[in-house]
Amino acid sequence: MNSNVLKLIEKDPALSIGGYLSLDEAAASIGVERNRILRMATDHRLKLYCRLAGVPGHIVSIESLELDPSVSGGLGRIVPTRSQLPESSFEQTYNGVLSIPDSKQVASSIIAENLEHIDLVLFNLPEAAGKVFLPDSTILVAVGSIEVQAKAIDIIRVHLAREVTPEQIRRASALTDVARSLDGPGAGKLFSEAVEAYCTESEGLQKTLESSAEQRQRKAGILLFMEFMGDMRLKEIDADMLRAFRDGPLRSLPANSNRLPKDLRRSTMKEMVEVLKADGRTWPLMSLDMQGERMQWLSRFFKWVHEKKQWTSLNPAAPLSGETGRSKAEMKEIKRERRSRADEDEEGVRLFSQDELTRIFGQQHYKIGDGRHVTKPSYWYPFQYWIPLLGLYAGCRIKEASQLHLDDIRLEADVWCIDVNENTADKSIKNEQSKRLIPLHPKLIELGFLDYCERLRNVGYRRVFPDLTWAKTDAKYAKESIRKMSAMLLSLGMPRDNTNVFHNFRHNVNGMLSRVPMASLPFADENLKFVVRHLILGHLPGESVNMKHYTHITMLEMYALIAGIHYDLPPIAKLDIDFAIKCVQVALGKKKDDRQGREDMGPLNLEIYGT
Repeated sequence: MNSNVLKLIEKDPALSIGGYLSLDEAAASIGVERNRILRMATDHRLKLYCRLAGVPGHIVSIESLELDPSVSGGLGRIVPTRSQLPESSFEQTYNGVLSIPDSKQVASSIIAENLEHIDLVLFNLPEAAGKVFLPDSTILVAVGSIEVQAKAIDIIRVHLAREVTPEQIRRASALTDVARSLDGPGAGKLFSEAVEAYCTESEGLQKTLESSAEQRQRKAGILLFMEFMGDMRLKEIDADMLRAFRDGPLRSLPANSNRLPKDLRRSTMKEMVEVLKADGRTWPLMSLDMQGERMQWLSRFFKWVHEKKQWTSLNPAAPLSGETGRSKAEMKEIKRERRSRADEDEEGVRLFSQDELTRIFGQQHYKIGDGRHVTKPSYWYPFQYWIPLLGLYAGCRIKEASQLHLDDIRLEADVWCIDVNENTADKSIKNEQSKRLIPLHPKLIELGFLDYCERLRNVGYRRVFPDLTWAKTDAKYAKESIRKMSAMLLSLGMPRDNTNVFHNFRHNVNGMLSRVPMASLPFADENLKFVVRHLILGHLPGESVNMKHYTHITMLEMYALIAGIHYDLPPIAKLDIDFAIKCVQVALGKKKDDRQGREDMGPLNLEIYGT
């Protein structure tokens, strides 16, 4: 076919951006049948992949699986049932693209049996050599959705293009317009008609969104493209046009347009954008993340038009896969926005009042030093005692405190310190200046923090709060501590309105550090005090020559300032370490399968436990 000849000669944009394509997308991008690509896999010239989204399963060493004698080459393995998994297996929920171990065998079966779906039970892990992922249940995959690398398909395209003759190219070029006019049975449909079908047919938007309110919002978001770019026919819309919308009108949309002053509201978004430009008043724009969400809505719509309705031979949004259209600075801003939404730690803008501190540290577990008063002891954990204290006396962020290793509690120049770092893969910090040493306040030592850490070491733990579990979200180890902190503040009568959050403790510390009298310090320099205060909190003290002068601050000077903090709190009982260790053991005992009784080390699990 002439159109297929042109696809071989004129590289499809989808092949230029890298990443992965489904078999159907790959075949369409170079104008060949799906089986022709699969034959490349049967010759070991192409790897096949599968995209997983929230699939539960286990990570297992390939060597721990028995060889399958029915598979030639000694590559086949017998996949055990869940009850027969080796002891070294590790539970994991996987998101991402994984390679299919025996692509040749899979491709051969698909071709020989003319399959449209295939069962997959085993996947290679790209980040861990010798490890495989076993889903808890068989994954039924549509053959057309199996993925291949775009760069591999481009190599195939170049190879096939060498077989095209000049006469074939001339004839194809002359008939380009005709070929385009035959671009799918619905290519002549208007964009608005296609959107209406997508939003009303049961196999369209209604299949993914049950809420009618969400359906209306999604439809309005998709129709923004038509509002700014026009109601074109599907065959007239290409990737460049989508990029023009993404990088132009979409960037000008106001945030919370329904809250605009009445005199600025108009019936269409395009009119409101023009009115805002003419008015001169500044109004916040739609966040970068929300702009990206609108582009995802468009992408899903065009995918449905292409795959389900087959109105177009190519998906115009496919080449945008993997593109952000954003500068490095904008990508940093997107990540910052996400962290701000996901991490309550950074939202506080005030300090806790004296009354609020009295309520927090007047709770029963601070009065008696344990959680025996809780009906179910397993629902009280030592981090509920220590983490608020680490916030109040050390200025730790909740994520910093939650992820501490026992090795991070160490002596530096004869002063016990908290080492805030990201030296291991399971830890992260807000920014570079967040790396710091914080001298331990005498109150923390008095309440038994060092004794508690030493007992954990003796038992064999590696983390200060082994009862906290690592998550793949930005919260890391702090997911549960953030939840518990929020619930605790709510129970004490502090509304969840972003004014009463853990970050408030840092404002308390900052205020108290600034009020430590100079007479109690072994130095008499306000500038030095200013710099020490900023270093303790993980803030830049300034870039002036005067500030840079203080580059050799001693740990004793830092300790003198932090030891000068004094709060008017109710009496706090020393932690009952025996009870605390039992609570840790109960928490770990509640975990399932091979994780039971074992502290979570996040991405270090493979390294430490070999699973």
